[in-house]
Order: sequence, then C-alpha cells, then structure tokens
Amino acid sequence: MNWKKFLCGTLAASMIFSASFTCTAAESANDKLARIEIDTYGAEQSGAILDRISRLEKSYNGQNMEGNMNARIEAIYDTLYDNSAESGILAKINLLEWNVNNEVASGGIDARLIALENQIIGKPLSGTFNERILELAKASYGEESLPIGQVQIPANTLIKVATTAPVNSRVLHEGDVIPIKVVEDVFIDNSLVFARGLTGEGVIVDIHHAKNIFSNGKVETDFHMLKSLDGQEIATYAGIESLEAMTRNDMSRGLSLIGQTFSGKNKGVEEVFIRGKNVDLPAGIELYVQIKEPVVVYGLRKDGGNKNGGYIPTVEINSEPTVERVEDIPKSEVEEDIPLIEEEENSPKPPAISDKPAPPDAPEVEPRRDEGKTLEGYDGEIIEIVDED
Repeated sequence: MNWKKFLCGTLAASMIFSASFTCTAAESANDKLARIEIDTYGAEQSGAILDRISRLEKSYNGQNMEGNMNARIEAIYDTLYDNSAESGILAKINLLEWNVNNEVASGGIDARLIALENQIIGKPLSGTFNERILELAKASYGEESLPIGQVQIPANTLIKVATTAPVNSRVLHEGDVIPIKVVEDVFIDNSLVFARGLTGEGVIVDIHHAKNIFSNGKVETDFHMLKSLDGQEIATYAGIESLEAMTRNDMSRGLSLIGQTFSGKNKGVEEVFIRGKNVDLPAGIELYVQIKEPVVVYGLRKDGGNKNGGYIPTVEINSEPTVERVEDIPKSEVEEDIPLIEEEENSPKPPAISDKPAPPDAPEVEPRRDEGKTLEGYDGEIIEIVDED
C-alpha cells in the first residue's frame, strides 16, 4: 500500500468533512452592484444606489439605461461578466494585459485601462470602456476580435497560488479572508484558462491561538475560489492532489495554511510550528489548490483559432502513457516490426560454427529475492503528514 497517498487521503477527507458547507444564496442586486464596483473601481462605492448605477452606465455604455434599478444593474453585470454572445469586459482586459505583460493586473478596470493605454499607445484614450478596449485590441492583436474560445477545465486540475497578505494566528479569526493570486499560468488544450496575477481567496475555518509552550498556534483555511481568465469565480479546494503536490515540493508553509504540518527525512525543510508560538507567515506563501468539479470557461487560444466560441473538447491531463513489456507483445508482431537486413554481396562472412559438442549445462542459478520487481513503493523514504492539534 502507498502509505503517503493513504495519509494524504485521510487528512484531506477529514479536513473537508470538518469544514462547514453552506449553500450560497443567489447574488442579490446589491451584491452584484458591489461586485461590479470592486472590479470597476477597486472598491465598493458609497452614496445613493441610483447615482452609483448612473456612473457605471456612463463608463460602460456612455449613457443611462432605461428600466428599473434591478434591470439596470443586471445589464451592467452582463456587460462585465457575460461571455455567451461575445467576451465580457473583464475577460477582454484580462486577455489584453496577459498579451502585453504575461500577467494580469489587480485593481479596478478604470485604472488598469489607463495603464494599458500608456503602455500600448502612449496616452489615455477617451470613450466608453468597451470603445477603449477595442482600440487596444487592434493595437496589440491587430484586430478587434480577441482569440477566445470555450474549453472545459477537468476536475482536480492543479493551480499554483500564493498568498498576498500576511497570516498570523495571533490576530486572525474564523471567517477572515486570506487573499491569493495565481503564480503560474495554466493551459488546457492549448488555451490559457488561469493566468498569473488572477485573484482568489480563502476563508479561515478554524484557528488556534498559542497559549503556552504546550499549545501551538494553528490556522486552517479553505481556499475556495479563484477567478478564471474570463472572470468566472471557480470553486477550488485543497484535496488529495494538492496535498501530494505540496508534500512532493517541500511546501511546509503552504501546508500549514490548511492546518497540516510536514515532517520527514528532509532536514532542510523550514519548521513552521515552533512549540508555544503562533503561526506567523509573510505574504507570498505558495501552495496548490485544485478545481472542485469540471467547468467550462472561455480561454485565450494560443493558436488564434475558434475565436467566436464553440466547445473545445479536452483530453485528460496528468495521464501516464501505457508502456507494454516486450514479453507481453505477441511474437508474430515483434517479428513483423523488425526490419530485415539484406546481406550485401561482398560483405564478410561470419565465422563458421564449430562442430565441437556444447559444454554440459551449467547448474541452474536460483533467482535473487527481489529480481524482476519494480522499485514502486520501495523508495526508502517515508513522508508523513501529521495534523498537530
């Protein structure tokens, strides 16, 4: 039995079982308005709701829309996030930033647009957000239509992320948010689906404050969400694959953020828990999260194909090729695959075989105990994850 996988699976199952699961209610109009403002200006705005809606409409459409308050919020929401007819505003600016800088910036769309305009054109542009983005697309891609298409992200796809704020078990409480960002691009079927810089978050589900030498500080965080390239909020978690990847890469501080400790033969691994001390980690701690269930998103097509959508089937990632042993292949197939070497006319003849009788058969040698076995499961090192409480 692979004990490392067993321990990882047990810990992951206990961690997931202990976390609180609540059904998320559908976003209200006020929640949607706050989300739009955060992605547009970098923070939720204050003031009368109708004034806030009017300002957003002028930025996105150039004029105020008709209809009731909820309908107007819904229209702005679709302009920003809906990719069904064409790329939403958020997806477009993410694509542009990655194309220019190989990284997606944080903050509001208004500030991000100005930064891109200064980089690409040399000065800020006028007009609505969509008009300005189209000008930037023509300047960077050579055309207004961005190379975007649908792709399915398989469940358990790993994404490497890092925290963007310090974590200290002395001052944090259950329910506090730990912000994170993607630190490595993720491609599925030649489409970029997660780009460096995209944001997400975790929430603290359990925390222990250090009290004395016999009581360690401890933090358990559920890293439940990452934004994909098209602006969708994708459900994530730290499961078996994440734990194994962090263990394999000696990411002890990342493991500590989900309530696990790392121990083993590698003495170079930094100790996270010091007896009687709180967990005190700076920003930039790397860890792995994984996709909770399959999801279809819009990704940047590196080959420029399928720009107007259309589902792109994916192949199973992380699959290992099947290798057949020679002895498992039928003898007839082996003989057919071996090319015959024609004898050249003047090539030297091999020496004649002697007519002397063959020596008597040598005594049969007993095979060694481990002969023919693979090294799987016998690497000589056991890595153990211990959940210290």
